[in-house]
Amino acid sequence: MSAISGVDTGYPTSTIASNTSDVSMGKEDFLLLLVAQLENQDPMNPADATEFTSQLAEFSSLEQLENANKSLEGLTVMNSEMERQSALSLIGTVVIAQSEEFRFNGESMELGYDLEVPADDVKLYILGPTGENLATLSASDGTPGQHFFEWDGLGDTGAVLDPGDYSLVVRAVDSDDQVVPSESLLKGIVYGVDLDSDGSLLETSSGPVKMSKVSKAGLPL
Repeated sequence: MSAISGVDTGYPTSTIASNTSDVSMGKEDFLLLLVAQLENQDPMNPADATEFTSQLAEFSSLEQLENANKSLEGLTVMNSEMERQSALSLIGTVVIAQSEEFRFNGESMELGYDLEVPADDVKLYILGPTGENLATLSASDGTPGQHFFEWDGLGDTGAVLDPGDYSLVVRAVDSDDQVVPSESLLKGIVYGVDLDSDGSLLETSSGPVKMSKVSKAGLPL
């Protein structure tokens, strides 16, 4: 677009500079400028038709982009609300989620792992707050899928670990001693939901877990 000269807009130059530096141009601003150019163009030297068509195409693209952004914002709000409603409906049920962190209350609990492919040997390590290994457990099922077994709370010393927060790390290998993909799982009863801007956080009997990490939900007690 060629520059418009000799047109009195009625606004001080400093005001225009200040406004354009603080506010991004929207489709209404774009259209107003386009109309102003047409109204104040030199009749003896009108705007080039090709350039005008190009400016109209830019305006159309700007409008479509703005409408798309509004639609995406609406979908984000809708998805967030649906997640919150789903989280609240899980209170009182059992969920399974991918999580290395779990909470031990001093009683026996179920620990789990998930295998993508068959494994010849699966071991689970329970780590303390500073990363020290407190218990080494051998799992018997190396077939693909989710597996759980009862842990009595005993550490490698033969004593029951103190109640608190721990980490569960899974290491699975095949017959060639090559590591295969695996994940640690948490199973717990949901007794509360923390709704915040980062997504719903489920408070379970085995510790907190994000709603986005839940793989199975609504399981019976």
